[in-house]
Amino acid sequence: MSVVGIDFGNLNTVVAVARNRGIDVIVNEVSNRATPSLVSFGEKQRYLGESAKTQEISNFKNTVSGLKRMAGRPFSDPDVQIEKKYINSNLVAGERDEVATSVWYQEDQRTYTFTQLASMFFTKVKDFTSKEIKIPVTDAVLSCPVWFSDRQRRALLDAADVAGINVLKLMNDTTAAALGYGITKLDLPDPTDPKHKPRNVVFYDLGHSSCQVSVVSFVKGKLVVKGTAYDRNLGGRDFDEVLVQHFAKEFTAKYKIDINSSAKAIFRLRQACEKVKKILSANAVTVLNVECIMEDTDVSAQVSRADYEEWAAPLVTRLAAPVKEALEIAGITADEVDFVELVGGSTRIPSVKQTLSDIFTADKLSTTLNQDEAVARGCALQCAMISPVFKVRDFAVQDWNGYPIELSWDAKYAPAPKDGAAAETVMEAFPVGNGIPSSKILTFYRSLKEDELAATGSVDLAISAAYSAKRSERHYPEGLGAAIGKWTLKGIKKVSDTAEGPDAKATIKVKTRLDGNGLVVVDSASQIEEQTVPVEEVKKAEEEKKDAAAMDVDPAPETPASEAEVKTKRVIKKHDLTISAETTAASPTLISKWKDEEGHMSVADQFVIDTAEARNALEEYVYDTRSKLDMAWSDYETADKKASFLTKLNTMEDWLYTEEGEAATKGAFADKLAELKKLGDPIKRRFLEHEERPRTERQLREYINSVMINTSAGDDRYAHISKEDLEKVNNECHSKLNWLNDAIAKVNEAPKHKDPSVTIDRLHKERESLHLVVNPILSKPKPAPKKEEPKKEEPKKEESAPKEKADEKEKAADSEDNNIGDRMDVD
Repeated sequence: MSVVGIDFGNLNTVVAVARNRGIDVIVNEVSNRATPSLVSFGEKQRYLGESAKTQEISNFKNTVSGLKRMAGRPFSDPDVQIEKKYINSNLVAGERDEVATSVWYQEDQRTYTFTQLASMFFTKVKDFTSKEIKIPVTDAVLSCPVWFSDRQRRALLDAADVAGINVLKLMNDTTAAALGYGITKLDLPDPTDPKHKPRNVVFYDLGHSSCQVSVVSFVKGKLVVKGTAYDRNLGGRDFDEVLVQHFAKEFTAKYKIDINSSAKAIFRLRQACEKVKKILSANAVTVLNVECIMEDTDVSAQVSRADYEEWAAPLVTRLAAPVKEALEIAGITADEVDFVELVGGSTRIPSVKQTLSDIFTADKLSTTLNQDEAVARGCALQCAMISPVFKVRDFAVQDWNGYPIELSWDAKYAPAPKDGAAAETVMEAFPVGNGIPSSKILTFYRSLKEDELAATGSVDLAISAAYSAKRSERHYPEGLGAAIGKWTLKGIKKVSDTAEGPDAKATIKVKTRLDGNGLVVVDSASQIEEQTVPVEEVKKAEEEKKDAAAMDVDPAPETPASEAEVKTKRVIKKHDLTISAETTAASPTLISKWKDEEGHMSVADQFVIDTAEARNALEEYVYDTRSKLDMAWSDYETADKKASFLTKLNTMEDWLYTEEGEAATKGAFADKLAELKKLGDPIKRRFLEHEERPRTERQLREYINSVMINTSAGDDRYAHISKEDLEKVNNECHSKLNWLNDAIAKVNEAPKHKDPSVTIDRLHKERESLHLVVNPILSKPKPAPKKEEPKKEEPKKEESAPKEKADEKEKAADSEDNNIGDRMDVD
């Protein structure tokens, strides 16, 4: 089971994995720890992640960014227009009215929703992670912003499903960072101490496109999110945009070019401004340079940090608002906060730190977490806690519901109104601040009429979930709509005639849950019926029979059935109802369709990759072999054949750049390579034989000489071996040495362009054959030494015995006399 955490960012994605008793961040195919969240489409294949980054300029309109923020959004959402300026591709309405992009792919104009695009990117993440950890990635914990709605969260789950990733949990960004912070702290307050005071920590996450703040309280073994706040449209890119707009105006006046009229020019300027922002975080002054930004014009300008902060002042004033709101919701003051942990790359901007220092004190600001990797590490820890493979320190996580959620139902199932009031058909089931996960049990009562049951014999109950009107207080993005889902409970039947009273009602119990992903689900529903059932009870009949049998007496006569007492008892019957769910998630049919499309595109990508590798192998062989023929391999082929081979190599190089070569398949490249190797391998083999032969020859000579010296010098190790065997060994060594001298002399006399008469393999075999003769003889064990028979010891004279033994004998004799006395009758 894979234990992976994925921090899916709007700009970059970071992947962490639990292994080797710790958390490691995975590097991608180019050894970067962060992978660009991009998808690009070419004529024959897709480019994902790092490869898409290289396509941003050359394949401008077909490279798509903003995957995270756009997934699941309807095309009519006003926020789409905000995002549009950051996305180079053309945005259109896709399936289910979800925002999509139109791109040129495989010689056709195609449309893909952003949920599909996210699934394509997840496929790439899964691929390079699997290669790094050496096992398939099947399970993972995925991060998302605290402000993501039910619709956006379901879109991420759908994307992961299409990519073949089972998401064990969707985790809020700041909660993941808090888990990574808290689980490693050994000095947290002990909740069993009556005087303990929880440690309050503010997690301030300023990323590429949004700002999130969470107030979290810690005790030993547990974290509780007390409040969250955010600004969905305040991030590092907004600070970049300040520079972009300033320099666009300056360059228009200075160079007489309208940069805003060119999307590609604005994009290149935005890239340069991002670099300037990072430099100004550590330096007071820097210079912006962009070559050939448009109309072959190079632009440059100097900028200081002071000027930059002045231009960004409106943004800086917005930095404090989420902090104050989060503290107010949590019910604590800034003085009660112990630490402020900075998360996200944009917190490195000096004005951000200064703003937080003004709210809190500078000594409370902390960067103990890795700002770029903290969320991914926290997700990996959560995955390890869920996984049965890892044993992790117990640490409870109680998250926080960010939007008020209400449930509504048909008025027929509403409780009876009191005092003439209207029937209650709506309730706020999960208010703001409700713990995650949590559940609610709803009970409905209804009288069923015969005409309602005539058609199917049962009726349905529909329960709907939506964000309540209070959502505006939490800055809910209205373009996503308030609806969450609808669950229809089918199979509600009329109560039986034995139910209590003539107006008995059907009782329906429904379990709703706000799960660990922050999604509303209806877990179960059942109809409960309480009936009064007659029970015939024969008074103590069975007990009397048993007693009579035990006492061996005649049993009492059985009580006639007519005399039996008839009693009643209440019986509760329960049957489960069928639940039909309608949510904003993609339907199983659509998911299946997307999976098929992803499978076909993955096969096409792999085919292009394999073809490119085959082409590269052929091209590499042409260049490598041609240079060696002129140098290292020059003497190992005749001049005529070498010239002919060089001609073939040059012809092959020309063919690679023809239309036929550009359109060739993997098989064609493989055939061409095999054709060249048929000519080049013999030359290479002769070269390698000449290079390696001296070393192999030396090893064989050393072995022969070693055996001859050891066996002819009267070595004690072989003194037990017969002269005949030693002579056999020496004869074999002389024979091999003579053969070797003759063979090497012939090889040295022959020209290098001819195949050698003796190969390295032959030399190895000759050594092995010599070893088979020599080893059994020289490894004979020495005969064991003859055992000497032990000499018979002469009986020792009594007087010569040591005094101690004499004393022992006397004691034994005395003891024996005493024993005899005990056995005899004496006077």
